This record gives sequence, C-alpha cells and structure tokens, in this order.
Amino acid sequence: MTTATDIKRITRVVLQRNPHWILRKQWLIVPPVNHYVCGFFFDRTSTAHYFRPNHRVAPLYESEFSWGYGAQFETSLGSETWDMRDGDIEEEVALRCEQESARFSCAQSPQSFLHYAADFTDTERNSSLILTHALAGSPLLAKKILLEVLFRRELEHWYKSQTWSRFKPDHSDVTRRRRLRRLLSILDGGPARVEALALTLERINVHKLDLEKHWTSPWLNRRR
Repeated sequence: MTTATDIKRITRVVLQRNPHWILRKQWLIVPPVNHYVCGFFFDRTSTAHYFRPNHRVAPLYESEFSWGYGAQFETSLGSETWDMRDGDIEEEVALRCEQESARFSCAQSPQSFLHYAADFTDTERNSSLILTHALAGSPLLAKKILLEVLFRRELEHWYKSQTWSRFKPDHSDVTRRRRLRRLLSILDGGPARVEALALTLERINVHKLDLEKHWTSPWLNRRR
C-alpha cells in the first residue's frame, strides 16, 4: 500500500526541479489552478510497494469532486503499475511528469476541456459534463443530457415501485434525482445562475484541497 510518506519521497526530485508545483495527498498539481485541477494522481494498490501514476484533469466545479469521481479523465503513465523500490524511481517520476505536463494546456476553459474529454467519452451523452456544456455556452445540450438522465432514473424508479412487492426507494437515487431537478432549475435561470453555481462549487473544492492561495480564476472576477 502506497502511503503519503511514499508519495512525498517519490516526488522529491520533481518538486525540487519544479518548486511551484503543489503536492496534496495523492495529487501532484501543476499550476495554474483556475477552473480545473491538472496534474498527476498516484493511485494506491493493494500490493505493497506498487502504485499507478495517472495524468489527470478534473473540474473544480464538480459538485461531488473527490479523488476519482465525476467528470475527471485520466491516462496511465506507461506501465500499469510502478515499483516504489526501483532505484531510480524518483528520477523516473520527475522525467515522466515533466514530459506529460505539457498536455495540461488542453484544459483552460470549458470549451477546451470538452475537446480534451472527447478523447475519453461521448461528450454529448456523458451526464458528468452537463455543467461544462452550460458553461461552454450550450445550455440546450446541457438540458438535453440532463433530461435524458432524469427520465431514465424516474422511469426506473416508477417501474420498480410498480413491480417490486417490497420496494424501498434507494436513498442515493432519490438524492441524485433531486439534484438533477435542482440543476435543471438553475439551467433555466440562465448563464448568471450557472456561473454562480460554478463559483460556489469551486470555492468548496478549492477549500477541500487547501488551494486558496493558488486559485487564479473565480468565474465572476474573470467576467468583470
């Protein structure tokens, strides 16, 4: 199992070379921190001494931002797992991270993030990209995706309630449908409400990651 101490050790060289980069738990973040967190995520494995390094881009305006959820897209750096005991592991991590960091220029705006995400998913169907579409100026597409997801969930809920003799609503599903209806109301409110929501979510996630002093682009300040 890779520990926080292990991650500090294997990123020592790359942080010496790039002192403006930021280490947060399993994240090695490459600034700037605007609407997206771009960097490298070191996935733990169940096998001692082994870890998986990934190139990752994640929107700060994700309502359920975490270490591996939501509209985040990642690719592995080379082999499936890396061995912490390799003698040149610190140099190898530094070299690969520096090489891959150039790719982060692809996610500086909702439009560029959608272009980046297209390599990983069908952007016109992925429900994790609803808010991104709205921020990119495509509210109709955002509503279309949202309504399709909400309809499927409502239909499944209705069907189970009619056919299961001991039906009990799933709490997580009820919460998800409630959030979708609330988001639909925000989308109906226009761009100002959408950006206000994005700003609120970004503030929450920036605080969670302790990135306040590195955060450069709040939505409303950018529009002044």
